[in-house]
Amino acid sequence: MDDVAGLPQRMRERAERIAHGEEEYVPVPLRHAATIALLRDGADGLEVFLMRRQRSMAFAAGMHVYPGGAVEASDAEVPLTSSTDLDNVARRLSTDQPASIVAAAARETFEESGVLLAVDGDGRPVGLDASFEAQRAELAAGRLAFADLLRGRGLLVDGEALVPFAHWVTPEVEDRRYDTRFLAARLPAGQDAAERGGEADRVAWVRPADAVAAFHAGTTAMLPPTVATLLELGRHATVADALPALRGLDVLPLMPAPYLADDGSLAWHLVNERTGERVGGVGEPHASETDGVGR
Repeated sequence: MDDVAGLPQRMRERAERIAHGEEEYVPVPLRHAATIALLRDGADGLEVFLMRRQRSMAFAAGMHVYPGGAVEASDAEVPLTSSTDLDNVARRLSTDQPASIVAAAARETFEESGVLLAVDGDGRPVGLDASFEAQRAELAAGRLAFADLLRGRGLLVDGEALVPFAHWVTPEVEDRRYDTRFLAARLPAGQDAAERGGEADRVAWVRPADAVAAFHAGTTAMLPPTVATLLELGRHATVADALPALRGLDVLPLMPAPYLADDGSLAWHLVNERTGERVGGVGEPHASETDGVGR
């Protein structure tokens, strides 16, 4: 990955200490997070839902992201369908709390886009009406628990429909660090995504290849994990093609790490965050910004 010219000075100094093997810097603790790439079939192929975060946000301001956010303690109480393969989620996403990861991804997606990835007790998709929007607002305001919303309506998060496909960890030099799991899901029939939570100032359905092209053209700001996952999504023509392929991917906890290039300049490569080993063969976007590598 490229040298990070735009990295704030304090973070550059940290990165240089790490690259030189100095041990005095202790990274801030990681916070678990989850995000969902919502997919649909458009007129010209597969499309994904992206949101541009408000420039006033403390984290990833102005970045185009998928709906998502931090895992909360209450996510452990969210009811999931019995067909949810939690062992698979745990193994693929290197987590000991797979149910909370799935629940958090679904909760954040409902809060931020209004899309509810849930079914009733018989496995039938949920039909949304105005009352759901009122409860979504209560949920976003912290006045209603996601578990209570679902149980009150006899609903379950459709965990089987959420496909784990990527795992990225914020670099050690950052002030805010997230251990973020990426999942993908088809947009449920009869629903549409929109800006709901107030964290975004622009939303759009875009073809992954178009989003990556806009990133390289400098017109769409994105963090490296978003670019890398869009590159993977762009390999597929339809949602029906994409989801089975994503299920078969090898998923590693990827983290950009600083090192000294041959000319002595600060550069970045990807490592397995759990083992520290360098990872090759992964599509690496230009790291013109590492700030907030999380989703």
